[in-house]
Formats: sequence, C-alpha cells, structure tokens
Amino acid sequence: MIRLRLNLIISLLACGTVLADQAATEPSEPRVARFPHVEIDLNNKQIRVQCETLNAHMPLEFFCVVRGGQEHESVLRTDARPSTIHFGLLALGAKPGEPAHVDQATRMWYAPTGDPVKISCRYLLNGKMVEVPACRMMRSVKTKQEMPPMDWVFDGSRLLPDGRYAADLTGYVVSIVNFDLTMIDVPELASNANETLEWEYDPDWVPTKGTAVTMIIEPAGAPAATRPAAGKPADQYNPGPGLNGGN
Repeated sequence: MIRLRLNLIISLLACGTVLADQAATEPSEPRVARFPHVEIDLNNKQIRVQCETLNAHMPLEFFCVVRGGQEHESVLRTDARPSTIHFGLLALGAKPGEPAHVDQATRMWYAPTGDPVKISCRYLLNGKMVEVPACRMMRSVKTKQEMPPMDWVFDGSRLLPDGRYAADLTGYVVSIVNFDLTMIDVPELASNANETLEWEYDPDWVPTKGTAVTMIIEPAGAPAATRPAAGKPADQYNPGPGLNGGN
C-alpha cells in the first residue's frame, strides 16, 4: 500500500506539471491532464477514456476491459492502463472501497464498496453523435429489456504483494458481475458463474465492432457505499470462480 501511495503521489506531481504547462498553452482547457488514452478533466470532474466497441456474441461479464483481455465477454476494450484511471478518480476526490469478498469470520459474502460513479459513453451512431448511460448499451439475454440505470462503485481493485496494481495485470476496468481484481464494479452481489450471466450487448445502441467510443466516468456525488448490514451466507451463495473464496 505504501508503494502504491508513493507511486500515486509521484503521478500527482507529474499531473500538476502537466496542468501547469497546459494553463500557459491552452487557456480554454487549463485543467485537463492528458495521459495515454485517458483525459482527467478537473474542471468538469470527468475521466474520459478512449475505447472501442467489441460486439461480443455471448453473455457479458464486463463493460470494459483492456485490449487483449476478456474481450469475448465485454462491451468495450481500451488501451488505457487501469491504474491511470484509478489515479484520475483519486484526483477527482473519489475514494476506493474494496471488491466483493467473503468475511472468513462470519462466512458471509458482501457486495463491493467504494464511492459511487456514473459511466456514460459518447460515440457516433447512425451518423449522429450520441451520449448515453453505459447501462443503455446492454440488455437482458432473456427479455431483451435494457439494463436498469445505476451508479457503479469504485472498489479500486487490489495491490498485490509485489506492489503491482492488480487491474493492470487482469485488464479488468469495469465489470457487470463481481470480480476480485476489478477496478469498478456493480453495487451488489452479482455472481460471475456462467449459468448466472444475464446481460448481452444491445445492437440497437452498440455500433459496429471497432467504433471509437469515449467512456466518461464521473463521481456520482452520493455518499460512499459502506458494508451492507446483511450479506449472503457463504454456504448459500456461489460467487463464481472470479472471486477469492469462490468455486
């Protein structure tokens, strides 16, 4: 944790230098820090991530992954580093929580926690530029109904024992079912077991594979999600193989 904090402090100092340089050269956007495939807009409190569509033809586990990762189960892919996005959220004042996990003492599963964030996407659809909530780009496998709107949670992935940021290794940026090492998750217990997957991409709202998309992540402004008063007993819940303690 100390190493991660030191790295973030160094990044923050670098960001300050970038912002100072831009203030002198780009007065119209004096507080936008640019990193590879990521913009951190301090004025508008936005993280803008360069992505592209995937058109995965199977039930989804993710909304966004890093290129070369679980692309067959995701709506979007990106070349951005999850740790850069994590840093950007910290710069906007968001605080990470923790991924879904089992409490070994009580043998109860608890949902992910962390500051809530909103996710929307801007892209060209049928010749018009649109900006839609991320949920609108997914629909139920069974009913074909749009995913209900929600705020996501910044659970923050994990720091591995060797000091590396886990999401940089897994490529898990935004998940729609719980994973131990994802950076942004849904605010509820959602098993990643194959038989429980319930969402697919919506071809009415997701354009052809390879279409450029700007994913916009913003603090939702609501209070941070803390541990729920009640979880699910470990002997009555199968979280799937993607969680520490899962089957």
